[in-house]
Amino acid sequence: MKNFKSILKPIVFIVCLLFGFRAHAQMPMSALITDLRELDLNTIAYDPAHPKASKAGGISYSEVEGTPFWNEKWNPAILFFANGGKAKINQAKLNLYTGEIHYLSSDGTELAVENEGVNRLVFLNIKNLTQPIASFAKLINHTTGNGTAFYKVLNAGKFQLILLQKQMVKTSPYDPIQGKSISSFYSKKDYAIYNEGKVIPLKDLDRASILAAIPLNTLTEDWLKTSKSKLKSEKEITDYLEQVNLSYLPINGNIK
Repeated sequence: MKNFKSILKPIVFIVCLLFGFRAHAQMPMSALITDLRELDLNTIAYDPAHPKASKAGGISYSEVEGTPFWNEKWNPAILFFANGGKAKINQAKLNLYTGEIHYLSSDGTELAVENEGVNRLVFLNIKNLTQPIASFAKLINHTTGNGTAFYKVLNAGKFQLILLQKQMVKTSPYDPIQGKSISSFYSKKDYAIYNEGKVIPLKDLDRASILAAIPLNTLTEDWLKTSKSKLKSEKEITDYLEQVNLSYLPINGNIK
């Protein structure tokens, strides 16, 4: 993996991004953003390599096997800020090891900035900028109770499946044949349900954990019987949550 440069003063980058952008109303925390259908996409493309950004020396992951990134490929992304502003970066990555957002400057230099001030991050299809490929929201880390982290948001609605994925590094014992210890990235995943500002931890990604977090009602119980879903994968659970969310839609002013 090639070297990248970190910015010493990320606050400068944030100020530069926000300068000149039109402010937008913040998305309500009752529902995390999952797509861009309700958003204004006329966002100014921004080259983060601003003259005022001071850069530090390089750091290399070349000795660590695997990747620290959510996606190794560069993709366009829209950053949403806590004050309602937003900015578009043409080539970005999310580092799940450091929590930093990486991007390419106009001259191809890889830079990284801390996520201070950014509360949502949506990656776009590079071939169709109206199509999101992943949405992340910054929340309090529910596994530690302090600090923040980017959670991947997997569905829309009143009840949402969210994923906290952290890339960690493990190092094997010294190998006398290779003459070194081998370090590699591995993923630690913690799922939860997000409901109207509350994060409900899931013990596991399975039926028992989901039904403990969200009690059955007549509609969802019937759907489970008909679909015979085992609720053991992201797809099965988000399909189920679609039914859960439908069951909470009001009909003639009343909840189903």
